[in-house]
Amino acid sequence: MIERPDGIRIAGLFILAIVVTSLISRVWRSTELRAERIVLDETARRFIEEAGRTRLRLIANQRDAGDEAEYAAKEREVRDDTHIPPGDPVLFLEVTVCDASDFTDEVVVRGVEVGGYRVLRAEAAAVPNAIAAFLMDLRDRTGAIPHIYFGWAEGNPLKFLMRFLLFGEGDIAPVTHEILRRAEPDPERRPSVHVGG
Repeated sequence: MIERPDGIRIAGLFILAIVVTSLISRVWRSTELRAERIVLDETARRFIEEAGRTRLRLIANQRDAGDEAEYAAKEREVRDDTHIPPGDPVLFLEVTVCDASDFTDEVVVRGVEVGGYRVLRAEAAAVPNAIAAFLMDLRDRTGAIPHIYFGWAEGNPLKFLMRFLLFGEGDIAPVTHEILRRAEPDPERRPSVHVGG
């Protein structure tokens, strides 16, 4: 090995090529609309039908306690930051990462009611991809352009990028917008992403 390190060099180049190829593939897949099908339970379908009579407004939420106080505070914060009219109904959308390596083509959305707040909950391999697929499905299902509202994540954007690439989590709003931009080139038909606070 010391006298003829050619084998080690070649093996190192192969390892480097595999790592670089994997990273490029991961970046490319991170902005794809992965879900082929959105499945709604009966409660989620009812929430959407009732909210769809007006403008479809969803608030993205990362669930903590999942209690009434959490949803009340989040709704107040988003309405203040983005000027959603007081009478307009909102739905909360929560996506949790199940297995970041599981690229399933189906996202199941369940509706739950917490103290009068209507919450849509789903599990997926990556949060922004599931949100984008759900918004596109909502648009096609209802004929209305859905609006989703996010809060800015505090912290270093590079850290969020690495968290997203490795674990499917991170600064969700800009990645969701990019996925939607790539999936729907017509801005008039594209679901709207709003970021406040």
